[in-house]
Amino acid sequence: MHKPYILIASATQLEMAFLLKKSKTIDGVETIETPKAIFHLLVSGIGSAITSFSLAKAFGRFKYQRAIQLGIAGSFDPKFPIGSLVKVGRDVFADLYFDNNGQPLYLHQAGFENFNRFPFQKSMLIPDLSLFNQIDLPTVNAITVNTTTGTDSKRKFWLHQMQCDIETMEGAAFYYVSMMENVPNVQIRAISNMVGARDTQKWKTDEAISNLEKLFSTILFDSEV
Repeated sequence: MHKPYILIASATQLEMAFLLKKSKTIDGVETIETPKAIFHLLVSGIGSAITSFSLAKAFGRFKYQRAIQLGIAGSFDPKFPIGSLVKVGRDVFADLYFDNNGQPLYLHQAGFENFNRFPFQKSMLIPDLSLFNQIDLPTVNAITVNTTTGTDSKRKFWLHQMQCDIETMEGAAFYYVSMMENVPNVQIRAISNMVGARDTQKWKTDEAISNLEKLFSTILFDSEV
């Protein structure tokens, strides 16, 4: 029986350093082999455009049975405080819209039907997470933005528009490419900061990544992932 190939992607080396230190370079790919699976590690780059390109190259080279994106995120909701781990059930390219006299007009609203066809649902990306039910984490709604939120007014804007729980810069790109390639996928995030007025002194990136490491030490050896 062949072992499944599973892609693990993150935007930066920092977010998956704990995995990279366990990997070996095989055919130019950072690889971790366990008794149950072969994991390929991909540092996809920051932002949706760069992430999409990196993922497309990876999916073009290998046939993956699963794909996982890990990384840090900002939280809009005190229910998901710094250090929390979450699983993303819905994501969206939040700032991909027409500015209609100060109000966002999303592309499906403007008559572009491809944003209301697979993999989109009214511009939303909602993957089937049923193969990842064993990863027991709260499921949240995310937005993906090109510019991270750094003011309270922008925080309120996104909450009003999207009823979102967390914010990243790459999540929707990961879901879009994975869903288009028909690869079962899940996005797992650790909260490093609360969204609002930017104050990096309050961020706890190391704590967030440490919690990811604890989770993935289990995932790597879980035969069901």
